[in-house]
Amino acid sequence: MPPCESCLDLNGLPSTKGLRQGLALLGIGELSGVPAVEHYRCTACGTSFSRVLLGEGCDCVWHCLGCPTVSS
Repeated sequence: MPPCESCLDLNGLPSTKGLRQGLALLGIGELSGVPAVEHYRCTACGTSFSRVLLGEGCDCVWHCLGCPTVSS
């Protein structure tokens, strides 16, 4: 199934924004005991996301697996 509009809109947003209903948390990855990445799945379309929480500001974004590349 292709990504829904909500998923397309979320892809590439800063990880501090965009957490919405309809995303099921699948797991959390830690680095030295600090949450570094969260993995989600959209309950509407099944699209998988990673939410990067650590790193440079431009690296801390929502990444959608299988979504078209976001151009800035």
